[in-house]
Amino acid sequence: MKSTILFSIVFLFFSVTVFGKNQWNSEGKLSKETLIWQDIKRSYLIYVPKNYDSSNPVPLLFHLHGGGGTGKGTIKLTFGKFNQLADEKNFIAVYPNAIKRNWNDGRLANLKPGMEFVDDVGFITAIVEKIKSQYRIDMQKIFVTGMSNGGFMTSRLLCDKSEIFRGGAILTATLSVDYINKCKPTVPVGVMIINGTEDPLVPYNGGHVMVLNKSRGAIVATDVLVDFWKNQLNCDNKKTQILPNKDPNDGSVVEMLQFETCKEKSSLVLYKIIDGGHTWPGGKQYLSKKIIGTTNRDFNACEIIWSFFDNLPNR
Repeated sequence: MKSTILFSIVFLFFSVTVFGKNQWNSEGKLSKETLIWQDIKRSYLIYVPKNYDSSNPVPLLFHLHGGGGTGKGTIKLTFGKFNQLADEKNFIAVYPNAIKRNWNDGRLANLKPGMEFVDDVGFITAIVEKIKSQYRIDMQKIFVTGMSNGGFMTSRLLCDKSEIFRGGAILTATLSVDYINKCKPTVPVGVMIINGTEDPLVPYNGGHVMVLNKSRGAIVATDVLVDFWKNQLNCDNKKTQILPNKDPNDGSVVEMLQFETCKEKSSLVLYKIIDGGHTWPGGKQYLSKKIIGTTNRDFNACEIIWSFFDNLPNR
């Protein structure tokens, strides 16, 4: 009974219709688009900033929802911050929707029934192609981020489509034990990882993702993922610092690990949220701390993610 109630709460949270045009102080246009992929009608939300001008190419940012979530729900999770930043910095934001609210993110042994042949890498690539035909996109500045299931999917896209995605920000996620050996990026990328050490669902030190006492796949530790990308990108000169504890009441502090030299215009940084949970820093505490842990308030993840992406040089 307890598991059923918890699942219902999570489902309800992610299913809420969350906004009208200006609820989040954004002034651009948000619309729902569809395309046919693998003979299935798939959908995504697209936010076009208020100052979009077809004479100038703009960056493209994908934000992928977590398991059980939706594109609308992930906007609510972040209080619409990426839409606000899109207006300020002039980029297009995209929020795709997964089949059965779950991405085929590389945890191949733990897919939901019927998901084995869902090609979400291809689906997201198809969205890129469609948006390219509608808007003027800077092909050197296509980025992806996501939390939990969306974070694992972000990892997979960096592995499989590094030629498309210039950078990725992975939150409350790493990469599956099965998939890390299949990760073969072909060109340099920028990688940001933001994980909490007390995440009750996705263990910081690796192991099994546990939801309702059921494994959702074996994953590598955060440090293993950092070392993987360090080797892939030939990074060196590690620098560590503790960020200012702007909110002492949030129960967590942030240690930033940054590599100052990486090959061929790539980049790697880890935000280790000590005592942080399965949450989006600066975002909504969408369930109680007993269930998902604490939300860090020392920084806004949307802001530092976009700053990281925006400062990556062209390849």
